[in-house]
Amino acid sequence: AETKENITPPTLKDVFEEWDPFYSARVGESTMVCYRSAYKHFSELHDRLITDITARDLQRCMDNCKSGKRTHQNMKVTAGLIWAYALDAEIVNKDITKHLYIGKGETKQREPLTDVELEVIRQAIGKDIYAEYVYALCYLGFRPGEFLALKKEDLHKDEKLWYLVGGGKTEAGTNRTVPVPEKIKPILARREAAKGTEYLFPQYCYDTHQRFKGFKKMSDAYFRESVFKPLMSKLGIAEGKVPYGARHTYSDKLKNAGGDDKAKAALMGHTDYNFTKKKYQSTSLEDLQEVVASIV
Repeated sequence: AETKENITPPTLKDVFEEWDPFYSARVGESTMVCYRSAYKHFSELHDRLITDITARDLQRCMDNCKSGKRTHQNMKVTAGLIWAYALDAEIVNKDITKHLYIGKGETKQREPLTDVELEVIRQAIGKDIYAEYVYALCYLGFRPGEFLALKKEDLHKDEKLWYLVGGGKTEAGTNRTVPVPEKIKPILARREAAKGTEYLFPQYCYDTHQRFKGFKKMSDAYFRESVFKPLMSKLGIAEGKVPYGARHTYSDKLKNAGGDDKAKAALMGHTDYNFTKKKYQSTSLEDLQEVVASIV
């Protein structure tokens, strides 16, 4: 029988694929998307035995990554979580990630889309299939992962009032109620009517001849790299904008909207938000609607 000493250690990829479902059950999907994206920057080490990887190897991957400081921070956190898991499982005997250097680079800001840019996107609706996705994202306030996870069953219609129930990541953000602004209702009506998918904002799939073959759930990475960035470039919108910036667009609009501060915090899914220093309290749908109705 094999002893513990002569069993071949797993590769970094093996450990990651074991750790991913283990940790996914403990955090929100949008958080896992960040970790998975960070893990990809260690690609040159994926097939190496984890016991053969050194802190210098990890640092080299971080130094070679040309993304901003936030990505480097995510890389260090992700490596730390993987090594902590491997340590608990007695796969490795020490944590080599504690002294990884993030660097002095500036954290890239998630700049909001301006009203001028929003108008450019609005005018592209009907010409680009995903323009309405980005436009709706700016007026609903969900994080990109939350937005892409919305299903048709999450859309509720109460006479003239439409609202979505979705979200995650924080306790206050989970299953929060978000009224739909009037200007977004036509978009949601079209999305609800789309056949062959349970999702409101799915990915369009095509065969090699560019013939539509159906829908599937869109990932954060696909939305960011294959939808958002190409659309921004196509429309001539400032380089460097990212999908999460749409949430900042919504936040800015809330600041200028009327209504109760606690309702604004609830719409963002925050327990401690700049609009209020008090602990989050549930608010009525009417309070939420009052805020949303005054968004321009």
